[in-house]
Amino acid sequence: MKKLLLSIFALIIFVPVAHAGDCFSDPIYEQNWNGEVTTGMFVRDVACMEGSSVITTVPVGQVVKVVAETDGWYKVQTKDGVTGWSGQWLLAQTNKTFVSNEPQEPLFDIIGHKYEEAVRYLAENEIIQGYPDGSYQPEKSVNRAEFTKIIVGAKLGVEPSGSSADCFPDVKASDWFSSYVCYAKAAGIIGGYPDNTFKPGNNINLAEAAKILVNSLSIDMSKDTGGQWYEVFIRSMQNSSYIPDSFNTVSQLVNRSQMAEMVHRIMEKITSKPAKTLVSESAAEEQPVYTDIACLDDQVPAAVDMNEVRNQWISWHNQARADRGIAPLAINTGLNYASSVWAKSNKNSSDLTHDRPGGQSVADWFADLGIVFQNKNGIIFGENLGYRTYRCSTSDCTDEALDSARFIFDAFMAEEGTSFTGHYDNIVEPDFVEIGFGSAVDLSSEAMFIATHYSFGVENYPSNMCQ
Repeated sequence: MKKLLLSIFALIIFVPVAHAGDCFSDPIYEQNWNGEVTTGMFVRDVACMEGSSVITTVPVGQVVKVVAETDGWYKVQTKDGVTGWSGQWLLAQTNKTFVSNEPQEPLFDIIGHKYEEAVRYLAENEIIQGYPDGSYQPEKSVNRAEFTKIIVGAKLGVEPSGSSADCFPDVKASDWFSSYVCYAKAAGIIGGYPDNTFKPGNNINLAEAAKILVNSLSIDMSKDTGGQWYEVFIRSMQNSSYIPDSFNTVSQLVNRSQMAEMVHRIMEKITSKPAKTLVSESAAEEQPVYTDIACLDDQVPAAVDMNEVRNQWISWHNQARADRGIAPLAINTGLNYASSVWAKSNKNSSDLTHDRPGGQSVADWFADLGIVFQNKNGIIFGENLGYRTYRCSTSDCTDEALDSARFIFDAFMAEEGTSFTGHYDNIVEPDFVEIGFGSAVDLSSEAMFIATHYSFGVENYPSNMCQ
């Protein structure tokens, strides 16, 4: 009996070897994903145990690129450029990045890109450089420190000299960008936030970038200085066609390829390329205009012009942000939809709450609506909820609705400097770029419920808004 048990155990151990017994007879399918080695890996020249040779080994924890599959085997590419076959039981799919040690052509990932010419221009003039692996990562967002360094470098041609200590409390003299940031502050190119910080790690949006570009490089200043703080800089850029057509709002984050394109156009005075106009002349006299889609169906009395309430609500937000040197929020129809749905839910339950029914997470609730957010450091959205008594018996109740909404907004803003600033923080969060508004009124209890959603960017619009 003892011998029999030992024989059965041996059969179990060697099942994986038997799995590849019929070599070269199964079809091969293309794959394209990353795998992490879970057991020390032998990489073989053919997908077979018998008659194959081990061409390299890969230790546990290393990431490989899986490029093909056949029965029981993966074809993998190692970081050293070796390609061969390994048993499927030796690795697991992973989200970790595969980094190749093979030398790549410099800036290999901008070949054929819309702004390839601009990137290569800046590289040849030593204004920018790629990453150690040879990539440029053209779609990666640019933070405030990176952008300031590049633009000041383009202006001066060399690193600024002199002391770089204590220009902002969050910029240390030892930081790689400190001399550029402190030069820019002394030269009036940049300013800090209301708390006197610079926030070097914050991604920069077009409004902020336009100010730095206009203050640094040779751009004719617009004579129309009306409107929010950023509008004169946007006008100055767009008057010379310096804003690429890949921008849709002044709140849009700037990526590395767009940065290169703007600098290239400015330095070479290129005015013939496709460009975007985002701010009109005399914009200071204009109000945001939004015509709601019918299926949002805000639950308010017919005597209320909800579009007027929504436009004013967003205008109050953007004025508060402008007063603090922060770029405006853009209206997002998907967020309007989500806000409308949640305002109705609060009204129907007579409960002002962030908790979703059945213990569902808020992220899953948004996903069920078809809304997918951009993620920033683990945060994907903000939500402000408000309630106010509402009474009206006249034929036009819009002013009464605006009064209730204004009371809620002022209560949020009054949190500034207090022990709880959650609603205020959402309103003035510099990295939020989009906003949605929804409202519902319970006439029986004379209550007005408001829901507002904020995001770093919505990846898609819900497909079921009118279903």
